[in-house]
Amino acid sequence: MLCVICGSPETFREEVIRYCDNEGAEPFFVENVPAFVCVACGDRAIPEGVLAVIKSFRAGKGKPVDTIEVPVFDYTATSLT
Repeated sequence: MLCVICGSPETFREEVIRYCDNEGAEPFFVENVPAFVCVACGDRAIPEGVLAVIKSFRAGKGKPVDTIEVPVFDYTATSLT
């Protein structure tokens, strides 16, 4: 499989990842998602069947197993720039 990001013909390794779905009004995470990760650049490819399950979560199917809070930063309020 050729990586669509870096074009590397390197092999992909199977990994379990955390996926962030941020397409809707409220983003959510999905834990333990099977994916293929490019060994050259780290790009992640998720199989279509797995994406279908993630889309069903977006459609309101399934029940979250946890809720997390996410810190919010204001770039303009920092003294680091």
